[in-house]
Amino acid sequence: MLRRIPSFSRFRRLHHMMGTFSRSLSIRSPSFSLFFSKHCHCSTNTYDTDSHSNGTQFLISMRNLCKSGKVKNIDEALDLFQGMASMKPLPSVKDFTLLLGVIVRLKHYTTAISLVKHIFSSLGIEADTITLNIVINCLCRLKLVAFGFSVLGTMFKLGLEPTVMTLTALINGLCVQGNVAQAVGLVDHMEKMRYPLDVYTYGVLINGLCKTGDTLAAVEWLRKMEERNWKPNVVVYSTIMDGLCKDGLVSEALNLCSEMSGKGVRPNLVTYACLIQGLCNFGRWKETGSLLDEMIKMGMRLDLQTLNILVDAFCKEGKVMQAKSVIGFMILTGEGPDVFTYNSLIHIYCLQNKMNEAMRVFHLMVSRGCLPDIVVFTSLIHGWCKDKNINKVMHLLEEMAKMGFVPDVVTWTTLIGGFCQAGRPLAAKELFLNMHKYGQVPNLQTCAVILDGLCKGNLLSEAVSLAEAMEKSNLDLNIVIYSILLDGMCSAGKLNAAWELFSSLPGKGLQINVYTYTIMIKGLCKQGSLDKAEDLLINMEENGCLPDNCTYNVFVQGLLTKKEIARSIKYLTIMRDKGFSVDAATTEITINYLSTNEGDTRIREFFFPKR
Repeated sequence: MLRRIPSFSRFRRLHHMMGTFSRSLSIRSPSFSLFFSKHCHCSTNTYDTDSHSNGTQFLISMRNLCKSGKVKNIDEALDLFQGMASMKPLPSVKDFTLLLGVIVRLKHYTTAISLVKHIFSSLGIEADTITLNIVINCLCRLKLVAFGFSVLGTMFKLGLEPTVMTLTALINGLCVQGNVAQAVGLVDHMEKMRYPLDVYTYGVLINGLCKTGDTLAAVEWLRKMEERNWKPNVVVYSTIMDGLCKDGLVSEALNLCSEMSGKGVRPNLVTYACLIQGLCNFGRWKETGSLLDEMIKMGMRLDLQTLNILVDAFCKEGKVMQAKSVIGFMILTGEGPDVFTYNSLIHIYCLQNKMNEAMRVFHLMVSRGCLPDIVVFTSLIHGWCKDKNINKVMHLLEEMAKMGFVPDVVTWTTLIGGFCQAGRPLAAKELFLNMHKYGQVPNLQTCAVILDGLCKGNLLSEAVSLAEAMEKSNLDLNIVIYSILLDGMCSAGKLNAAWELFSSLPGKGLQINVYTYTIMIKGLCKQGSLDKAEDLLINMEENGCLPDNCTYNVFVQGLLTKKEIARSIKYLTIMRDKGFSVDAATTEITINYLSTNEGDTRIREFFFPKR
């Protein structure tokens, strides 16, 4: 039942509050008619009503279909609407809103708004709170919250009283749009004026907080609900448990589950799924088993989602036999497996370089009528690329085309990386340049992969030319891209070009990081420019970029190679004082140096002090 505002004075206070709130959030409420004119178009003048002569029977049938959930697609819903719109007299607004609710559940939000416009403007039915609530809900789900506030303003002008559903839809819209802080502000305003909220309102806010990672704030709102004598339902509790698990606070989530059960709220499949996911992520298998036993004792059937969590977790741990056992259980109980299940198994086989096993699973899923998706193909392509088997890769691309799949940017990036690993960087470059022909735009990861492949393939000039073309195309290259080029230049002995590029980075608006500094220091050491490398080491710290273990090791290696023993010991001491340790490369150079007749005793004494 809709909860109405109990007094005209409260209605006026709400009107004033919403105006103040909208201004405080800088929400501009555009003309709602503007939205209609730009986005919503609906025509109902071609409806055939011959089959609906018995209006009463038709309405009874329509109501039963809507309430039973048997309207499965938008075409069926529009047929029903056409029949209603052609009736004389017209059905009540209540019947129209019943059908509109179905269209919203089908997620055809713009269509629902178009039909509301037709109801008001063409059929002459007066607007009411429920219908406008549907419009606000649709707008908010389309992330058009400003238009939602505009409809709220229309409600005030028409003298209609917003309900808790009205404002809850706006709160949800703010959360969906990513403006969770504004949603919190709206709820605070509503509470201050003692506007009646409900469990769903708090649930929407808590869900928004959890989705933005602010789980602790969500817990605070849970406690506020309890203070206001609202009993949180299983959805609210499960949402917070899921957030806690994603934050790594699995024990806290389990405690909250126990608290929930103690208050008489029974956990459901979603509750168990998020807890099992959290436990699996941290390898807490014993507790996972206990939860599964608990589910079975409560008479719950292990659903596909829960079983997929187990398969995926076992695969990530490399426990392939256990994963296959779960899949066997799935088949016995009739719960799948689905494309996600198969992909988990294919992915682990690809990581383990067991490509024949991966392909066997691929053919098995196809034979069982489970069509692979782009993720499955990308996993297999990545596996064959690692195996440097380009023929298999090309065969998979043909299979994709036959099944109607178009490689996405992730697949293209995998392909380009595979050709580079197989020693064919120029072929990889051709793939990169042809991406746009297939409607794909390279991302920064794609750019990094091709440039790295060209540099490592001793094709520095090709890499530099391609990077210059990227800059001219206004691609916003980041420090990772330039670090790849610097590494390629230093490896090729092009120190002057590398130093020129390095010096230009601040002018490009880029912050030089420790990785980039280390590349340059290594290049200078390789050239024998130890003084310049040391100056750069000092300057980086002055610029607020602290050298790390790798930076010091690279510089010490350069010093030891040039037999700069005094400076080597100086920086080895600095490393030790900072808690850093020598790596394998530094150790190898030191051992080789000590094994020669000219080995300096100071190095030996540093590593093996006399007691």
